[in-house]
Amino acid sequence: MLTIASVSSFLVADMKILLDTNIIIHLEDNKEVSEQFSDLIRQCSEHSIGVFVHPASIEDIKRDNDAARRKVTLSKVRKFQQLENVLSPPEAKLAKLYGPLKKANDVCDAKMLHAVDKGIVDVFITEDDRLHRRAKLVNLSNQVLTVAEALVWLKRLYGVERVFLPTVQDVKAYNVNFEDPIFTTLAADYGRKKFAEWTSKCEKEHRDCWVVMDGADLAGLVIRKNETHAEAGTRNLGPKILKICTFKVADGHHGFKIGEQLLKQVLWHVQRNRYDLTYLTVYPKQEALIRLIEEYGFRHTLDMPNGEQIYEKVVKRGALKRAAGQTALEAAREHYPRFCDDAVVSKFVIPIKPGYHAKLFPEVTAPPAGTTGVGAKPGNTVKKVYICNTPSNQMEPGDLIFFYMTKSTGYGSQSLTSLGVVESVRITSDVHELRRWTAKRSVFTDAELGAWVTKPLKVIDFLLIGHLEPTLDRGFLNSENVINAWPQSVTKLSSTAYKNLKPMLNLGFKF
Repeated sequence: MLTIASVSSFLVADMKILLDTNIIIHLEDNKEVSEQFSDLIRQCSEHSIGVFVHPASIEDIKRDNDAARRKVTLSKVRKFQQLENVLSPPEAKLAKLYGPLKKANDVCDAKMLHAVDKGIVDVFITEDDRLHRRAKLVNLSNQVLTVAEALVWLKRLYGVERVFLPTVQDVKAYNVNFEDPIFTTLAADYGRKKFAEWTSKCEKEHRDCWVVMDGADLAGLVIRKNETHAEAGTRNLGPKILKICTFKVADGHHGFKIGEQLLKQVLWHVQRNRYDLTYLTVYPKQEALIRLIEEYGFRHTLDMPNGEQIYEKVVKRGALKRAAGQTALEAAREHYPRFCDDAVVSKFVIPIKPGYHAKLFPEVTAPPAGTTGVGAKPGNTVKKVYICNTPSNQMEPGDLIFFYMTKSTGYGSQSLTSLGVVESVRITSDVHELRRWTAKRSVFTDAELGAWVTKPLKVIDFLLIGHLEPTLDRGFLNSENVINAWPQSVTKLSSTAYKNLKPMLNLGFKF
């Protein structure tokens, strides 16, 4: 009989990773990626993980007209295994599956995504913004990772990742060490003299900041400022506007979803405090940040003389009404953390054991006297995944899911604690699929994933909308005719039950 540990060892040894050759080619151009890449390859070697390049990448390199450069590039790439005789569809079908193919390297990209789609490899690692965007459009983004994301994922699978549960702290600018290495690239972009003048101004004005600390190290920060429309000069009017002056994650801390966590802090703050608009400026080279903010409703509105771009997000209040042709999920992403709860949207209760609840929602903890759980410790990431073996097949993208923590000794015992919006629901009995589908979101080890695949599993990707303040306990919900028979599995709420529940849902904003 296989133990959990032996199951994990067997499964991981069969893992295959596809590398984008652009990572290998440009390693010397990015010190942080180079160091993380070396660590990634070492992890793969230690655990007998196959690392491959796609023959389409080789063909792409061979098209380089610079013979000397072509020779050097091929020598780098040939150090890795190559997928052999990969059958790819004709270009017309590739375009239908993966989007327009305007150039030869677009065809290469589509062929690599097809290898992921077909399960020839478990995940695809690339730093190419174009590829990440294409993967998102065809619902493959969970299996397309950056080097940093892949490294965190592998360390989590093996259970060797250091424990780092980042939390957001609210501080003043004069508490921030502006000599910290996190500011090196900012100082270079703006010029050291101008940067020093700006940081001094932030300190003197007592600017508000959110910071994420890793021990004594500054892992991420946001510097913010309240502005009028006259000050902001944005395309959209205020009058109450929050400017994100700085949004930064430190080198060496990518992959821990700190940027996602900071963005959630921004969006929860502006929604709860009734802002009309929030905005920030970015350089086009900040591709990962732009991908992140666009996903949650920021739009490029203006260009500045220095090359920066202004991205704005309009913040609305009240019941969320979808635009013509827009799905409930699309509306929730654009207007996050607001969501649709009309009659078309189904509502479900998911019972979850305390141990799994603590992994999925580490921010919901026993609070100090006189505070709520969410107030005691700021929230974590937006995108999450829940794995279960419920027989229910009713759940659809855009539906609402309420998490009910079963009996525990801590805060939130036998209560509804948290609310999410379903992104997708998939079923699998294949641990390889389970690993691939959960690569970016799972908080579980490969041993845990392997031990669960004894029957078909539901993989539920969802957006965390928020935590109920306070949580709603079993007795209260029973007395209000929300839930009478306590669910042992995923249970759909009736329209009457949700009507009774809605007035009790305190998420910090009206909906």
